[in-house]
Amino acid sequence: MTIPVDYGDVDWLLERLSSFHKEYRHVEREYLEIRTLLRDAEAGLRANLEDENLRQRVYYLQRRVEVLEQKYPWIASGKAPEIAFWATPAG
Repeated sequence: MTIPVDYGDVDWLLERLSSFHKEYRHVEREYLEIRTLLRDAEAGLRANLEDENLRQRVYYLQRRVEVLEQKYPWIASGKAPEIAFWATPAG
């Protein structure tokens, strides 16, 4: 038996949002760290196009970003994940 959800219950929504952030905080942190490393590596590569180590590092970091964006599409959507908690459900 499924208990109907009262989407007007702000306390319930805030608890869900808090749980979501706790669960995915490590993903957001990793994504930000990788994007920062990628930005720096790309800048270094632009300054030294012959550096094969930097080229490989940029390639590796780009793939890591792609994997995270595929696994967690909301992370790069440009929309706050909180929208899903406040928007009315479809149907």
